[in-house]
Parts: sequence; C-alpha cells; structure tokens
Amino acid sequence: MSLFLPLQAQTNEGGQTSMAAESFRAGLQAEKGNNIASAINNYLRAADDRDFSLGDYARFAAASLYFNDRNFPEAIEQYQRLTTEYPKSLLIPKARLRLGKSYFNDKNYQAAVKTFNLLLEKYPDHEEADEARYLIAFSHEKSGDWKNAYFAYEETDLYHPLSSFGHKARATIAKLKKSHKKKLPQYKPSDKALYNQGMAYFNQADYTMASNIFNRLARTYPKSSYINEAWIMLGRAETLGNDYNRGIANLEKAARGAPNLAGKANYYLGRAYGRRGKYDWAVAALGKVPPSSDLAPEALYWRAYFRELLGNTNGALENYYSIIKNYPTGKTASSAIWRMGKIYYWASDWQNAVNYLHLAQLYPMGSETPRCYFFEAKALERQGKAGAAQEVYKKLAKRFDHTYYAYRAQERLRLTGSAIGDQITLKCDNIGEVLKTINEDDEEELATLMDIWLQSKSEETSLDRSDLSLHLSKYQELMDLGLTAFAAEEAKYLVSGSSDSEKESAQLKLGEVLVRAGRYISAIRFAQQKIDSALYTNKLDAVPEKVWQLAYPRGYWKRVCEEAGNYGVDPYLVLAVIREESRFLNNARSHASARGLMQIMPGTGRGIAKQLNLSSYRTSKLNHADTNIKMGTYYLSGLIKSFNNNWYLSLAGYNGGPNRVWRYVKNWYGGNIGAIDIDEFVESIPILETRLYVQKVMNSYFEYKRLYGGNGS
Repeated sequence: MSLFLPLQAQTNEGGQTSMAAESFRAGLQAEKGNNIASAINNYLRAADDRDFSLGDYARFAAASLYFNDRNFPEAIEQYQRLTTEYPKSLLIPKARLRLGKSYFNDKNYQAAVKTFNLLLEKYPDHEEADEARYLIAFSHEKSGDWKNAYFAYEETDLYHPLSSFGHKARATIAKLKKSHKKKLPQYKPSDKALYNQGMAYFNQADYTMASNIFNRLARTYPKSSYINEAWIMLGRAETLGNDYNRGIANLEKAARGAPNLAGKANYYLGRAYGRRGKYDWAVAALGKVPPSSDLAPEALYWRAYFRELLGNTNGALENYYSIIKNYPTGKTASSAIWRMGKIYYWASDWQNAVNYLHLAQLYPMGSETPRCYFFEAKALERQGKAGAAQEVYKKLAKRFDHTYYAYRAQERLRLTGSAIGDQITLKCDNIGEVLKTINEDDEEELATLMDIWLQSKSEETSLDRSDLSLHLSKYQELMDLGLTAFAAEEAKYLVSGSSDSEKESAQLKLGEVLVRAGRYISAIRFAQQKIDSALYTNKLDAVPEKVWQLAYPRGYWKRVCEEAGNYGVDPYLVLAVIREESRFLNNARSHASARGLMQIMPGTGRGIAKQLNLSSYRTSKLNHADTNIKMGTYYLSGLIKSFNNNWYLSLAGYNGGPNRVWRYVKNWYGGNIGAIDIDEFVESIPILETRLYVQKVMNSYFEYKRLYGGNGS
C-alpha cells in the first residue's frame, strides 16, 4: 500500500471546491493579519462546501476563533457541526475537547461533563484524555459537587500520573483533603489500575512515586492477584531509589510468596544484595532461580560475576561455562565467553584465553562478540603468533566494521604493516523526492514528524486506498499551507498504512531537513537505529551514505574548526566529543549538572573561564554554543598535552577526571605512560561510564574521519 499517492483533484465541475480552497487561504491570511471577522467569514464559506477536502479544518478554524474571542455559543455551534458533518475527521477528539471547554467557559458544567465523558468513551487513549478527565473534575468542583470532583481528580491522577494534569490533580486532591478533612468519600481504585500506575512511574524511573503506588496496592489489596508482583516491583523500585533496606526486605517477602514468582523475586533480590556488596548472599539468592525461569541465564551470569568479586574464580568459571553449555543462543552467552576469556587473559594464561575467546566465533553473535575477537588476537600476539593474530584482526575488521573494536583492529594491523583488507564501501544513494511540501522552517514540527515515523508500526492496516488518498491529500495541502501541527495529525494516520521502505524514505528526508535546521537528536536516533540493526544482521553494506551522515553530522562545524585550530586539536575529535556528550543540544544538562554541547561542569567552567580571561563569564554562558565549544576544546587540548598526546587517557580524564586517571597510571604502570597497553588500560577502567565513554567517543571519531576526513589521526 503506497503512502505517496497522486493528489486528489482540487476542483469539481462547478469550481466550488476551488473557491473553497481560495476562501480557506483568504481566511488564513486574514487571521494572520488579525482581521478576525473576515477570517471567520472565509473559513465558514470554505466549510460550507461539503466537497472541500479541508472542510473539517476550515470549520475547526472558525470555531477556534470564536472560542479564542470568548464567543462560546458560536464556538459550540461550530464544534457541534464539525462532529456531526465530519464523523471520521481526525479533528473529532480535539473538537470534542474544545466543545466541552466551550460549555465549561459558558458555565454549562453539566453539558461540559457529558461532552468530556463522550470524548473519553470514544477515545480513551487519545492525547486529549488527560485534560478531559481533569476538566470533568474541575466542572464538578465549579458546580459545587466536590465529592464527584474528588473522585474525578483521583481518576486523573490514576490514569495520567505523569502528565501536567496529573500533577495538577494531585495538588487539588491535597487541598480538598485539607479543606474537607474526614468528609471526603473513600476512593478505592482497582488493583489493576494501581499496578498500571505504579508501572508507569517505574518505567519513567520515578522510583519514589512507583514505591508509593505499589505500597498502596499492597496495603489496599493484600489478597489481590497482583500482590506478589507488587511486592517484587516495590522492592525493585525501593532498591533502585537507593532505599536498600526496605527494598531488600520487600524482595525477601516476595521470595517467600507465590512459588511461580519466587524465582523472579530471588533474581532481583540477588541483584539487590550485589548492589549492597553482600556478594555471598547475592550468590545464594541467585542460586534459587530455577533453570526453567526466563531469568535463569541472567541469574547464572550474575552469580558467576559475584563469585568473581568474591575471588572464587573456579566457581565463576563453572557458572560461565554452564551458560555457554545450557543457554548457547541466549543474550548472556557472548558475555559469559568474554568473562571467561578475560579471567584467563588477565591471569596471563594466553592459551586458555585464546581457547575460550575463540568460542565467540563459533556461537551466535552477541553484544560482546567483537570484544572477544579483539582480545583473542591480543592473546595470540602475546604468544608470539603474529600471523594468527592478524587473521583474527582482519576477520573482526570485516565482519564488525564500524565498531570500536574493528577500528582498533585496523589500528593494530597498521602498526604491523599488514594489509587491512577492504572496508565496507558506503553506499551513495540518491534519495527520491518525498514529502516535497515540508515546511522546512518549522523545526519543532519537523522533530514531531520524525518521532511519528520512528514510533510507527510496520504492520499493514485495513485502510483502503481511497481513505489513504483522502488523508494524503489533506496532509499535502496542510503542509503547503504551513499548518504543520495539523499535518502531523494526518501523518500519524497515513504512516499506519505505509510500507517500511516508504517510512524509511520519509525519515531520510525529514532527517536531512532536521540536520540543516540544526536539530540533530531525532535524526541521529533514527540513523543509529538503522545502523545498529544493519550491523547485527550483517547488512551494513546496504546502509546509504546519507544515513551515516545523519548519524554523524558536522554540527557547528565552522566554530569547531576555528577553536580546534586555535588549540591544536583534531576537529573531528571535538565533533566526536560533542556527539557523545550532548547530541549537539546546546542547552543539554546532565544529572550531575554538566552543561552545554561539551558538557562542562560549572566548577570546571569557572576555572577555564579564568584561564582564558573570559570577561563577564557566568555559568549560564555554558549553554551558548560558541562559548562552550571554545572552553571545551581548550580543556580537551590541555588534557591531551598533559597525557603526552594519548587521546584515550585524555578522554578518560575528560569524563572521569584527570586526577583519577593519573592514579590509574601510577598504580598500574608506575606513572610511565609509555608502558601502557592502551587496550588493556581501557578495559581495566573501574568506572563503567568512563570506559564506555572512551570507546564511544573514539568510535565516533573514527566514523567522522572515515566519512569526511580520511583515515588516521
């Protein structure tokens, strides 16, 4: 089913539809010039032509102008006509919400409640639902029915806990409880509703609210079918919220509960014990997860890992081997192979390291497979088997091209003067002209449209061709008129009936526009998903060059080149840092308060500003792109000089602090940077975030050089 269908004819035999289109355009122009009366007349003239494809939008526009002018009786009439005349319009939910708000503002609270309830009955999951529920409560409150208002506010909080209306409802509930005290009726939501509400908070990482909801479920419904799941989720939420004592106590309670959930409870209990450093207890709890459990491979992996931390190497190896033997196709198999190989590698048992790391070539690919290839080759080098090592490096570079370890393999091959072999050639592809009428100046709506495509489903729908043709016509006309917010509604509908290839073409076009507009995050996310999928299906050669360019844009390129030149840093390294730190979002802020494109901490920023003699510096300037790039590049250049031009150490220092990195160098290599094996150093960094940061930035650097600047550093 094709998304890109021919435009519908815009005129009928009498030319009325063409006149309606002109009236609609005239209405838009009049509204833009603040001539409201003329705009309304033109919109209504267009809406009265039932053959005009945008008649519903014209009537909605007229109704909205009445609404904004507080002429609620006229607004009510027009919204009602829209819902009657265009029952299949995508504007119906918005029109019903506005109709209810018109009744509300006209103080007809009974009609408002009825309208909002009809909206919820027909469209319970629509984006307007949270406001409709809140306004039902507010309508009851305005009419003096505070008991029903209380119930409706509770419903709003229950079904929309994360929305702004959920927050407002909770604030009003607190006021009602204070003003009415014990007169409020008891509100008792269902156990299922409470469980879903708790999961909503949990999935948003709001562990405090999740804990409160699961605790409420457990107290209110002690015999519910959800009770054992609730104890597990309560324990998980409390543990992740760093309330370890309560979390562990509740997980222990869950582990003593229903036998069918005891394995799951013991798994999370073991993980919680591990977080607290109680590795013996963790091993014991994880050992109670039955082999038949879906969590059995993960339980066995963590049991082995905690045994490693206890110094029980043989026990750890036994568990890792059990994973490979019993769950060879599971996602933990490659991790188990890596951990076994690493144990032998760091013990300088090169032959066993080679033997076990080589298993990665024989078992299904997993997240750690490229790393296993790389350290198998390193172990072969340690044995003096240079030729065998080079063959493994070549396999790695070819099969896992574009990964960090593949690029490191290429570096190793260059050092030995070996032929690297053919890299995957980037596929140059002229993307067809799609969505030609996009308003490229509306950055917010472009980002919204990109998200629509990303969130769309691949399944075909039951939409017929005429229906798609109608909505495509509306979409293109609305984009042509610059009404991108409404066009987005039509796009949501259209995308459900388009093929994967058509969605991808649309995403590419949208991504290109977003990058030109300086909006990189959505474009990078889309492109990275395509690349990751191609990597693990061995189809990287099919990825168009445009996708790579979307994934690795040259944002702020002129400023990056200028500051990189000033401070003697490779501009592509600066780009790589920006990409991984902020995805080119100039006002990005981390949980630790690092700010801007290159994520500079306020204290570090003050020190840099002093060194650069920046006048009138204040922390808010870290959100200014030019200032942030200047300061970040200067700081990075200082680290590179400090670490004898070793980029890996410099990046570790940029993320984890230079003093910490110097301690590693001193403790592991006696302070001698020249003695460092950089691959072993990076793998040994104790802080996972820093280790991954170094690898991600260097991988991005290699990609930038490959795309735009040739190979080498």
